[in-house]
Amino acid sequence: MSQQGKLKRYLLILERLQHAPTLAELSEHLTDQGFELNKRTIQRDLAELRDEFGVDTVYDRSRNTYRITGDEEDLPGLMQLLERAQLLELVRDGGQGLGELRRCIHFEELGRLRGIKHIAPLLRAIRERREVKVLYQKFYADAAKAFRIQPHLLKEYRGRWYVLGPSAEHVRPIALGLDRIKEITVLAKRFKRHDGKIAELYDQTIGVDTSPEVPERIVLRFNAMQAPYAKALPLHPSQQVEQEDEDGATISLFVMANFELRQIILALGNAVRVMEPKYLAKAIKLAHLEAAQQYG
Repeated sequence: MSQQGKLKRYLLILERLQHAPTLAELSEHLTDQGFELNKRTIQRDLAELRDEFGVDTVYDRSRNTYRITGDEEDLPGLMQLLERAQLLELVRDGGQGLGELRRCIHFEELGRLRGIKHIAPLLRAIRERREVKVLYQKFYADAAKAFRIQPHLLKEYRGRWYVLGPSAEHVRPIALGLDRIKEITVLAKRFKRHDGKIAELYDQTIGVDTSPEVPERIVLRFNAMQAPYAKALPLHPSQQVEQEDEDGATISLFVMANFELRQIILALGNAVRVMEPKYLAKAIKLAHLEAAQQYG
């Protein structure tokens, strides 16, 4: 079977494992999607998911079911990675049909993945725990500036890639956009990893701005037209529907009230209203008033 088919099998298994299936139910789910596999093959796939991706499953003998053990918070990220890998395999298998694929598949052009040439050396530095020296030019700066960073994570947000980690020049971890990196040098100096702390910091963030430092409860009220979109595509994994009626939905988040969150709220205009905290509601109101004044 092709690598593309294998990746799709992994995705289907992960989807079903979230509902603690029996082996028969898992087999039926795969068969419905065109994969008729015997018991041994499914168990081998479960072992490969454990060995290659760290997804551990346990068999509950009393209920005759399989379930994922440990922390499931990383599961959505893994499934997104597998989905993208599957798409890459589709393109690779396309051969002479790439021209047809180009006509059939349209991607968002946000950022155009600028700076992805830096991903390979950064991944190497992350794996080997090596500091990197980066020549970096901010959008509003006249010249590039050198930074030393201990790269821990790569994160994509709205068509741009960022490297995240502690920096010798900053008290808190920073995020550098790969599209603004002019040059990277992987250094010999190694660093001690702090994956848990870095991941937790950015898990509580929409985008990459962590300047508010502390996450808090954000409550948003969406009107009836926008509410279905807000529920179908959550702003953040912490999102919860607090109330829903014919006029809309009230949704809560536990995130930092950062630049990216404010931009999302402002972009939705009168389709959303900030209920909590009050200072954020006041800031959004002021921004809307200033925007309206530009039109006289």
